[in-house]
Amino acid sequence: MSSITRRQFLRKLSALFAFQFILPEFRKINPIPQPQSQQFEVFVASLGTPVVNVQQVIAAAGGIQRFVDFDDVVVLKPNGQWPNQGYTNTECLKALIDVILARPGGFAGEIIIAEHVHRAPPPAADNALSTEYCWNMFAGNRLNNWPDMNYFQLVDDYKNRRIAIVTALPLYDSGQGEFDRVTGPSAVRTGRYGWVASSYTTSANGRRIQLSYPILRSSHSGNLVDLENGVWKDGSYTGQKVKLIFLPTLNNHSDYNHEDYAGPTSAIKCHLGIQDFNVSSGSYTLHGVGYTSPISPQAMGESVGQLITQLLKPAFYMTSAIYTGYRGRTDPLAAYTRTVGLCTDPVTLDYWMCKYVMYPIDRIQTFMNPDNNNNLRKALTGANLKGVGTIDETKMLVHRWFPPRDNRVFLPLIY
Repeated sequence: MSSITRRQFLRKLSALFAFQFILPEFRKINPIPQPQSQQFEVFVASLGTPVVNVQQVIAAAGGIQRFVDFDDVVVLKPNGQWPNQGYTNTECLKALIDVILARPGGFAGEIIIAEHVHRAPPPAADNALSTEYCWNMFAGNRLNNWPDMNYFQLVDDYKNRRIAIVTALPLYDSGQGEFDRVTGPSAVRTGRYGWVASSYTTSANGRRIQLSYPILRSSHSGNLVDLENGVWKDGSYTGQKVKLIFLPTLNNHSDYNHEDYAGPTSAIKCHLGIQDFNVSSGSYTLHGVGYTSPISPQAMGESVGQLITQLLKPAFYMTSAIYTGYRGRTDPLAAYTRTVGLCTDPVTLDYWMCKYVMYPIDRIQTFMNPDNNNNLRKALTGANLKGVGTIDETKMLVHRWFPPRDNRVFLPLIY
C-alpha cells in the first residue's frame, strides 16, 4: 500500500469528520434545570463505534479547538497498567489523536502519550515495557480492547505515515531510568526527565502526602514539557502551553461483588499514573494515602482534588467505556457498553458513568452507585470538597448521543 503525506492524511480526516458529524443532535438531560453558572456538563455517546463516539463527545463539547490551541503540546494520560479492558481502549486513544491532528485551523504542536504503570524499566523481570502492559501489550492480552495495536505500535503507525509529532513516553519513579527529583525545568539535566514534588496534609485522615508532576522531554522537539507551567527551552519558558488530557477506563477496581478502597478504576483513580511513588520518608503516595489501613477513600479523593486544582489543571477527561469491567479490571467477562463520556472534571464524570453505565450492569454491586454510602461516594466527596465538580445531579447538564437506529449493531451485553 502506498504511503500518504501528513497533509493528505489530515485532509482525509477533515472530510471524514465533516461526514460523521451530520448526525442527530444530542439530547439534554437535566432533572431540575439550574442557572448556567451552576451546571456541570457531561457529554456521552453510546452505541456508535469507538471512533464515532469519541468524535461525537468532542464535537458536542464545542470541538477540540475549545481545549487545544494551534501550537499546544498535548499530553495524553491513559490508564495502562492492566491487560484486556483494564487499559484505555487504544482505538479511542487513536480517535482522539486524529481529532487533534484534524483540528479546525490546523495543529502545529505535539502530542505525547505518557503513562506510569509503576514498574521498573528494563532489564527488570517485571518491567514497564513487558507484554503485560499497554506499551507492548501482546495480542493475547488485548481481550475486550482494540486488537490491532498496542501503544508503541500506534505511535509507530503515525511515524510510518510521516506524522512525527505523535510520540510516547513511559514514566518511571525518580531514581529509576533517567528520572530525577528536581525543583523545576532549570534543574533537569541534559537528556533526562524530572519530577517536581509538593507536600500536602489531608484533612480527611491527617496523612502527609507527596504530590508530584513530571517534567517530560519531547523526543520530537527536544524541549522540556512542564505540565504545570508550559514549555521550557534554552533556559526559559517559551510561552507555548501544555494541555493535559486524561483518558481513563471504567472498571471495578476489585473483584466481582467486592468493594475495595477505590471502588471503580476511572477518572479519579487515573491520576495515580502520573505520580512519582518514590516519596520522602514519612510521606504517603497517592495510592497509600487512601489504601493504607485504616483505608480512607476520602483522603485519596481530597488529594486528587489538591493535585488538579493547585498543580495540573487538566483540559478535560474522556472515559472510554467500550467494555466495562464490572467484575474487575482484567476479568474476561466484561460488559460491552460501547460508551464514551467527556467532562472537564473527574468527579462529575465518575458520578455519572458509574451510576448510569457501571451500576445498571449488575445492581447487586451497590457500591457502584454513587448515591449510596460507599467508598466511591467518599472518594468523590473528598475531591468535591476541594472544589472539583459536583455530586449533586441537579447541577449536571448531560448531553447524550445515540446513532440512528438503522446504524446500531446490538450485541449481547455480557461477554
